[in-house]
Amino acid sequence: MKTEAVVLKGWKLGETSKILSLCTSDFGKVKVVAKGGLALKSRFMGCLEPMTRIRIIYYDKKTRDLQLLSQAAVLDSHIRIIGDFTRSTLGLAQVELVERVLVQDEPFPKMYELLCRALSGLDSGNGFLEGHFWYFESRFIDIMGYKPTWNNCLSCRKSLGKEGGFFQPGNGGLLCPACGSRQGGLNVGSETLEILYWLQCCDPAEVGRLVPTAGQKAEIRRMFDLYFRTHIEGMKPLKSLGLFYGMESP
Repeated sequence: MKTEAVVLKGWKLGETSKILSLCTSDFGKVKVVAKGGLALKSRFMGCLEPMTRIRIIYYDKKTRDLQLLSQAAVLDSHIRIIGDFTRSTLGLAQVELVERVLVQDEPFPKMYELLCRALSGLDSGNGFLEGHFWYFESRFIDIMGYKPTWNNCLSCRKSLGKEGGFFQPGNGGLLCPACGSRQGGLNVGSETLEILYWLQCCDPAEVGRLVPTAGQKAEIRRMFDLYFRTHIEGMKPLKSLGLFYGMESP
């Protein structure tokens, strides 16, 4: 089988081989064995690290979960991500999220396209780098089929205006202050909602221009976390994102 792929995760197998979990452009998530991949003169050198985009040929047998990797060539190593702690932790959080939700051998080309676009943006972008992860999360929610509504009250349908609203992740949006005071939810400011609404339709090249306050960052992080844990069964905090947040701690 020939396809393009992004390496999501890898495990050591024996002394010289490695198992890879891949997000492919044509076949969804595929797990392969790169025999001899860790050897000093491996033909897979440079192709086995998470976030690397590669072109591969592998032998596919439907009777087994692990396929055999035959050939691999690097298409994009995302060199600026690898050499930067902020970029690498955010990029690893992207591939970690994809690895958790993709179903093996079920094609999902939109997810592959999103992951490639988001990693490229993180690699080439500057400014507020977490904005690239927010962009990824926003589009991820969309293509998974549970896109939220940020601008109108779920109950009365009125515009949320300048007062913000009360976030209800299970219902896919917010309640205005009047409705929310009776039904509850996570209180979110109007400027935070403006950022989230903008992320749904912005050019990815512009996300680095965001200059959120500490309060807005906290609200957006909390909202995405709540939304994923509500809509993805068994969802746990992303380890890579925890490292990124820990970097900010005094």
